[in-house]
Amino acid sequence: MAFEGNIKDFGVADVLQLINSQGKAGVLEFHNRKDSISIGFENGMISSASHNKKGVLKPIGDYLVLTGKISRKELKKCTGIAKKKGTPLVDILVENSVLSKEDLEKIIEFKIQEIVDELFTWKKGEYKFRLGERLYSKSKYSVMVNPQFLILEGMRRIDEWPKIKESIADSKLVFSKKKRRSLTIEMAEQEKTVLALINGTICVEDIVSLSGLGKFRTYHALYNLLEGGVIEKTAVVAKPKMKSEVHLKLSPDIIMNIVLWVVVSIILIMNIIFGVVSRPFYRKNVRLYRRESVHIENYRRNKLEELKIVYKLITGKEAVKGNLIEDGWIIE
Repeated sequence: MAFEGNIKDFGVADVLQLINSQGKAGVLEFHNRKDSISIGFENGMISSASHNKKGVLKPIGDYLVLTGKISRKELKKCTGIAKKKGTPLVDILVENSVLSKEDLEKIIEFKIQEIVDELFTWKKGEYKFRLGERLYSKSKYSVMVNPQFLILEGMRRIDEWPKIKESIADSKLVFSKKKRRSLTIEMAEQEKTVLALINGTICVEDIVSLSGLGKFRTYHALYNLLEGGVIEKTAVVAKPKMKSEVHLKLSPDIIMNIVLWVVVSIILIMNIIFGVVSRPFYRKNVRLYRRESVHIENYRRNKLEELKIVYKLITGKEAVKGNLIEDGWIIE
């Protein structure tokens, strides 16, 4: 079963439920302009997901560092080992006891939920299901998440999203803690986590990166704190400081095309240089012209000798140039 369509005609929830009910394995890809989301299925259950935003795939390593789950030093070391062995980074993190298998599975489940939540905000886009393919075919570790649970969570958050976005319309907004709270609220763990990051200088986008809660939970916590009178908006609109390392994901076909174009460009440039400097066609034409001139000169010389012989036979005079011109045999 391979199918494709538009989410305007057949919604995200409907597509996920269909694959789940059929118990299929494959990769479901969604595209919206420069953004793409891929979801891997095993026996109808979601096992993996990735979000390629504006052509840049954000690696899980940056998320782990920003949220304090591993250090930058540990990430660098494990990334080097992963490249040398040709093994996925997450496998190396577990093998080197940087993360436990249970912690990794929780992180994967969380990232899947976050990506599916993002997908539910899309109002338009195309999808295509590739039967039998795998998203991360080399990794030893995977999870099995019921799409029905993700759909329920996603739909609930989408219902709340319009009022949250109305209060927090810009990811560059900066919040500060109120010195005197106008209301008293009971804070859950995620509100406490977000409140600890608010210092009057850090913007919403950076809070999302540092909280480890994901976009929707972080925004929800900020909304609750704002409505509860614990925090307030400042006049500052900041630029995000968290510049995570990003890596372009290039397929082998793209790499081969780039190499081919480079080779073709070099050949064209070399031909132009050779043509300008060496001028082979010009030189060839000069040689041909000179060779033709020699033939013409020989022909003229032979004709003149024949003319002199005829002139002497007829007139009895010596065939010198002056006599030939005077008697009109040749014209200068």
